[in-house]
Amino acid sequence: MSDTPSAFDIAASGMSAQRVAMDVIAENLANANLQRADGSQFRGRSAVFEPSASFAGAMDAADNASFDITLDDDGAAPAGVRFAGLMEQADQPAYRLDPGNPLAATSGPHKGYVEESGVDPIAQMIGLVTAGRAYDADVSALQAAKQMDTEAIDIEQL
Repeated sequence: MSDTPSAFDIAASGMSAQRVAMDVIAENLANANLQRADGSQFRGRSAVFEPSASFAGAMDAADNASFDITLDDDGAAPAGVRFAGLMEQADQPAYRLDPGNPLAATSGPHKGYVEESGVDPIAQMIGLVTAGRAYDADVSALQAAKQMDTEAIDIEQL
């Protein structure tokens, strides 16, 4: 078996990445109006991904007419993307005047105001649709790779 990544590995990593992105968006939407006991608001998060292989490394390999794939530290061929972590969104919070609310600020420039979440539900829904379409594209790529493998097996049997 070859050390080169297969189309299956690459499509599967993309599907996994988009699933994580959709889960993070769902969490953001579910907690958009969550206010903690200390009065602070939930801050939305974004999933951060990185390529399993560096683009520069792939280009160097192409320039040198070498099609060998450099192995990762764990000995596996790099394929697709990998989850790098979650990044908290740095949006500035909005404030709503509600002096009767027990969570309203009692002093400072925002006295009488309640902090609101910076999560924009419209932007989150756009991200959700985008991630869903990217997931569907990865499924299509996986199905195309499967079809090509099936047809290659049929050709070998002739």
